[in-house]
Amino acid sequence: MAENIRVLLVEPGEKPRLVTVEHTLEHLQALVGGFIQAVYPWEDPVALVCDDEGLFKGYPFNRMLVDKDGNPCDAVKGAFFICGLGREDFDSISDELATKYTELFLWPELLVRTEDEHVLWISLKPGTKPRVVA
Repeated sequence: MAENIRVLLVEPGEKPRLVTVEHTLEHLQALVGGFIQAVYPWEDPVALVCDDEGLFKGYPFNRMLVDKDGNPCDAVKGAFFICGLGREDFDSISDELATKYTELFLWPELLVRTEDEHVLWISLKPGTKPRVVA
């Protein structure tokens, strides 16, 4: 029987939430809706795991990833989760890192195409202003 791991699930339009999932490929894929892809955009020992084809499947926009200066560098479509990294595999996310990434992704975001074909990135966090990303 597989063990369970605790991950931070981030779904489009929703606030992040901690979930416990059976640590099998089938169950991890079910969380994101397809073949999983892990990316490592931060220095923390965590992975962002999403559907490998989420950008092409018509999934709704979820969140924008930003570089260390706050500039947008990649868009994530569809559900994703953040998990810890073990020695050879995914692991449960620590309480400290779960809090950090919950705060990072707390506010849902939108991408909106304008009439003149620009793309606005809008965070629902109070006090933020839309930014043109394309």
